[in-house]
Amino acid sequence: MKSELSLGTLLFLAGCAANADPSGGAPDLTPAPTASTGGQGGGAGSAPLPDAGPGPSPDAMPGAPEVVGHLTGTVWAPNGTVPIAGALLYLASTAPEAIADHVYCDSCVKLAAGTPYALSDSSGHFDLSATATGKQFLVIQKGGFRRVREIYVSKGDLELPNTLTLLPPKTNLAQGDEIPRLTVVRGAYDEIEASLQKLGIDADAIDIVWTPLIGEGAKAFLTDAKAVNSRHIVFLPCGDFTQPSPNVDLSSDPTIQKNLKSFVDAGGRLYVTDWHYDFIARTFPGFVSFEGASSTACSGCGHLPYDAPAEVKDGELASWMTAQGLSSFTLQKNYTAISSVSPNATTDAQGNPATVTPHVWVNGQKQGTSRPATVSFESGCGRVLFSTYHTEPFSLELTPQERALLGVLLEVSVCTESPSGVIVK
Repeated sequence: MKSELSLGTLLFLAGCAANADPSGGAPDLTPAPTASTGGQGGGAGSAPLPDAGPGPSPDAMPGAPEVVGHLTGTVWAPNGTVPIAGALLYLASTAPEAIADHVYCDSCVKLAAGTPYALSDSSGHFDLSATATGKQFLVIQKGGFRRVREIYVSKGDLELPNTLTLLPPKTNLAQGDEIPRLTVVRGAYDEIEASLQKLGIDADAIDIVWTPLIGEGAKAFLTDAKAVNSRHIVFLPCGDFTQPSPNVDLSSDPTIQKNLKSFVDAGGRLYVTDWHYDFIARTFPGFVSFEGASSTACSGCGHLPYDAPAEVKDGELASWMTAQGLSSFTLQKNYTAISSVSPNATTDAQGNPATVTPHVWVNGQKQGTSRPATVSFESGCGRVLFSTYHTEPFSLELTPQERALLGVLLEVSVCTESPSGVIVK
């Protein structure tokens, strides 16, 4: 039986600070919180984790308007300490529509040609060219995390204050802040909600299905298609099917399988760790093979944890980790092992037939063999993420493996149409 580590909650109260001087020689930032308006649509796309830097500079385009200044700074997670790579920043004359309050197919952010925009690099830094003075909306976005502020831009260059470039900790439409609708179905061992709170997400913004292990509370949520489809990201952290009642093998429930498959295909993100691998193996068969797994629930669950030296396989994630001084680290508390990933027939965002091979983000060394430890794959318009290790807190600070997995989580929450998360028309 695994031991469970409890942790104090770290909350972050976000603020918005700015400097106001419309007559000065630098872009002026007068905060004017605005309500995002619109219906259930609204793009929530952003960029992945590239060392992308600024987007195409408007002054480099023939016939483009003159650049009047540059807005620079760093995009941070809500906690103000973790830089966000691949965040999209742009200036617009109107605020974007609100992100849908239920599962939806994210169609990326579509910008008109000539719109000033930039992508933050692996250190979270950005350089955004401004092409007009006056009141404009500054939009900062990564996946479903978006902050919108009305600012006044005057001629000149200015570094934006960190308080303005934080991703929001919770949704506040009146203020211009939005985050994904998150539900954690507590499994037993992996306290992902604590990791999310350490990232700076407000505890009140995380819906938690509290169950003793895997029991009737989890079943009630997962068999309710309307409830599942009211979320953007559903977390199924490590749990145990092998214990006596009230535990039940929910991964074999055909209604739950149908609901999760429909949720992902419609654009949802499903996050699964460790002993809950059966939700992947049974609902999305063929993508990932698990060591020791059979038709019996949790047959591939290892009962002795192992630590594995990490090997970050994704170059952009590696750059982001290196920028934080984490080029070398160990994955602690692995209880399952992936034997292989395989190309598998599925559908794309438009419902057309597609063949998808899971993307390997991080490998871990087990008994001298490098094995996939964090993988993701697309199904329909959504994505599935699995890791063999816990984000379960080991300290009051974010551990390297928590940062790696949270970085991947941000990446898999972006749109699927464009590598940069933005489409310029």
